[in-house]
Amino acid sequence: MYLSNLLQNIYSDLGQTPKNYGQFTATGGSATTFVNSAWGDLESPPETDAFKNMLAFVVRDAGGANASPEGKWGRISAYVDSTYTGTIATVTDAIASGDEIMIASQDKFPLQEVIFRVNRALQNLGTIAIRNTSLTTDSSTVAYTVPLTLKAYPPIMIQYGDDTDGWETISSWSFEPTSSGSTGRLILPALPSGYTIAYFYNGLHPNVNAYNSVIEESIHPKVATAAAIIEVLSWYNRLDENQGGNDFFLWLEGEYRDKHLPMAKMENPIWKPKHAPRYSTFVDYSVNKYITNE
Repeated sequence: MYLSNLLQNIYSDLGQTPKNYGQFTATGGSATTFVNSAWGDLESPPETDAFKNMLAFVVRDAGGANASPEGKWGRISAYVDSTYTGTIATVTDAIASGDEIMIASQDKFPLQEVIFRVNRALQNLGTIAIRNTSLTTDSSTVAYTVPLTLKAYPPIMIQYGDDTDGWETISSWSFEPTSSGSTGRLILPALPSGYTIAYFYNGLHPNVNAYNSVIEESIHPKVATAAAIIEVLSWYNRLDENQGGNDFFLWLEGEYRDKHLPMAKMENPIWKPKHAPRYSTFVDYSVNKYITNE
């Protein structure tokens, strides 16, 4: 799932899509417009500027190959009822006939605030398995500098290799966090030069901001959606102007916190790898052979 899919879920589940007009199949458009001439058949078609300042999401590209502009969104700056045409911030590639579009109001829940709350929700779900490959083996050393950003996350497994020769798990290693503000150190056996070191650890979900930012696959869409809605409603319900006048959203926050999220996590637990066993084996990794007394 991408950030765009999650945002679509949030706005839809919070009831922010306009009645009768929220989901439709475009009959044409461009990189900065959408057209839906089918609205002309409605008894009450949308009026000029009915969607101004709302968001238009390209839910699905008509080609069915997930091609651009699928997933992209743009703020609607104008809508002309005589041509059934909406003007949007560019989505780079043209909206074509058959593309599926979703319109969402951001009046109550501004897009940038929702994205901020999404990132808080993903991190509040706890750690996820992350693979860092920034280190490379060097036969002249056994001590490797661990980036400062990784210092708070000791490894749960270490491998070295590549996709050609394969990957080997290292069972004998030590991690030295060192002093505050300083990089850590990873102590490994002697290894041949030029291979990638895969450093597995449990860390917080990276921030997502672009339409195609990936939501970690171990987090089920139901879990991510429920967690994000809780964060969005927690913010919304605590605004001064909403005190005492937003009983529905206050009730909905409780429903998601007490029912939706616990049920989603129970049905779709977030997978986390176990720590790889560490043994005191004597291995000369530099030649990929076990040391013997022969």
